[in-house]
This record gives sequence, structure tokens and C-alpha cells, in this order.
Amino acid sequence: MSKQLSAGDIIEARCTRCKAVTNHTIIAMIGGQPVRVRCNTCDGDHNYRAPRVKSEPARKTSPARQPGAPRKPKAVMQDEQQWQEAAARLRSGQSVPYAMDRSFKKGDAVDHPAFGMGIVVDMVPPNKVEILFESGRKLLRCKL
Repeated sequence: MSKQLSAGDIIEARCTRCKAVTNHTIIAMIGGQPVRVRCNTCDGDHNYRAPRVKSEPARKTSPARQPGAPRKPKAVMQDEQQWQEAAARLRSGQSVPYAMDRSFKKGDAVDHPAFGMGIVVDMVPPNKVEILFESGRKLLRCKL
């Protein structure tokens, strides 16, 4: 049989400042339940939060994404799809080597020494071109 709790007793609770379950002193009670506590670690006063009971893990309904894994923005997914379509059309002999002093037009296949094969998707005046590479879009300097 457990002891009846009262103000001044020590109890475990989730601390909002420490972000952990620590010992707390009960400050206020309503109907036999603690409602306000003071953390014995950081001296912070807050409402009582019972320690979480570890339960059986919830079942996953969609195995495609791991918890905490970032979602891909829609634009990134569209770029990947556009890249796959463009890569299927490219042949190694059709690309031109990238150079800052060269001019390009939309749809040109570009071979960059660091980023690899890419497709010109946009012209950005006065002297830049946006190229879609397998790793994503890059804004590079060029001659328009």
C-alpha cells in the first residue's frame, strides 16, 4: 500500500526546463493529485507532468519514410523527375564542356567538371545560367 501524497512530498515528474524526468517537490494538490511542482534540480516551478510510461511501439502504416527523416519538397521531386527524363535523352557526345566565358541557351546539355552532366533550364540576366544536375539545380556564371 502506497503512502498518500501531500504538499511537500517528493515525486518524480517531467521537468519542462530540464527536459527530463527528475525529482520534484509537490507545491499544490487538488483532490489527492499533484497539480503544481518545483524541480529539485533547476528550482523551476511548473504544472505537474507525470513521467511517461513506456508502452509497446506504435505500428508503422507507411514504411517508406523513417521517423525523423526529412521530407523532400515537391520542387526537389519535380527536379529529380525532370533530371531522369533529361538524362534518358542525353548522349555523351551531345554535351558541351562548361566554361564561364561560354554562352548557353535553354535545353543545352552541359558537362561540368565537378557536377557532371546537366541541362540548362533557365537564363538569369545579366550573366548567369541555371543548370539542372543530378545533385540539383545550380546557378553558374556564364556569358549571355
